[in-house]
Amino acid sequence: MIVFNMDVQCKNDIKSKKDVAKVTIITVVYNDVMSLRKTIDSVLGQSWENIEYIIIDGGSTDGTIDIIKEVADNLSYWCSEPDNGVYDAMNKGIRHSTGDWICFLNSGDVFCDTNSVEKMMNTEHSTADILYANSIEVSDVMNRKIEAQADISKMQYYPIYRHGSSLVKADVQRRFLFDLSKSKDLGYALDWDMIYRMFLAGCRFKKVDIYLESYQKEGLSDHPYRNRWYNYLITSAGRFNFLKFIYFIYSCIVFFFWRSYLYKWVKAFFMELLVNDCLPLIPFWAVRRAYLRLVRAKIGKGSFLMKNVYIQNPNRLRIGKNSHINRGCLLDARGGIEIGNSVSISHNVNIVTGGHDYKSPTFAGIFAPICIGDYVWVGVGCTILQGVKIGKGAVICSGAVVTRDVLEYEVVAGIPAKKIAIRPSDLNYLCHWDVPFT
Repeated sequence: MIVFNMDVQCKNDIKSKKDVAKVTIITVVYNDVMSLRKTIDSVLGQSWENIEYIIIDGGSTDGTIDIIKEVADNLSYWCSEPDNGVYDAMNKGIRHSTGDWICFLNSGDVFCDTNSVEKMMNTEHSTADILYANSIEVSDVMNRKIEAQADISKMQYYPIYRHGSSLVKADVQRRFLFDLSKSKDLGYALDWDMIYRMFLAGCRFKKVDIYLESYQKEGLSDHPYRNRWYNYLITSAGRFNFLKFIYFIYSCIVFFFWRSYLYKWVKAFFMELLVNDCLPLIPFWAVRRAYLRLVRAKIGKGSFLMKNVYIQNPNRLRIGKNSHINRGCLLDARGGIEIGNSVSISHNVNIVTGGHDYKSPTFAGIFAPICIGDYVWVGVGCTILQGVKIGKGAVICSGAVVTRDVLEYEVVAGIPAKKIAIRPSDLNYLCHWDVPFT
């Protein structure tokens, strides 16, 4: 009987592996011997058990082929021959793929985690044609987490996610190849053209709230004004469109202003000096709230920030309803802070979304959002570090340093913070503050 049960288990294991979706990962490369290996290691280190890996090389002469040959036994297909550019190579990879889903990870880029693909595929995706996720932009100056937008309608004007941070159903991808006939007009934007054609055709997009791809900023498409022109050409289908042309002009003006020296002074005056040096002198919360909303902080009804709360980038601060933030807190919203409803944040709490990579020779900055769920209570003197998510109803005990996610209703304490208890889940209260002069 034991042998029989083991046989049945083995058969079930074999069946389950067959039932697991195959993900084809395609890497295109040309003369990139310095960066290809980290991309290969990132793919081969993925935890998803059914991956097909394809490398398309454009006829490299710098030793890239030697690296590919070293891992050839782990590849489903590879070739090295001249092609008509990166998108021609991508189309070639699509034609050789046999997976259920297709993902592109170009040479030099890496997955954010060893289980990135697994997280994507474990998402409910039965009704999706395209799964897309967030990205991390890497440069010598900073590593910046970029969240993909959830509002699909925004693709009428611009791409809402990075192509490399997506998985496309194979049958859909084979219907929507990269249109090489548009290469002269659209240059490096053929991937956005392909995505936009999928959007117009009614393909079903679904956002997965993870970080899938880490990519180098200094790349082929790092041309902001040209990017905006390509956006206009693609979304207007090559015909003049008044509204989209106005949006193109507007986006260029805004970007130019953001890069100007004048913007630094304007931002410093309205977002730093007035917010942190002048507002604390005003004893009326209604006035302080009105100004914070004017500089694009979102503060829900019934929420209250006491005086002497230091705020960096208030335009990236989101607070729900009936939440209370006490004096002496630091809200570093450079990477984005989202605070839910009925959240109590005690005195002298530091919520820090920015930092530096200590291993970086250029001391590169790192920014990642912090999300605090409803009914969370943060004790006096706590520090919450970048990239952390605190679940609904959690309690952060006084003096704790939170370095990783906290689950719903967990009570954590210490440095670093660790679970010590579970809070009851039948919470129903408002953090309301009645005193007008504070």
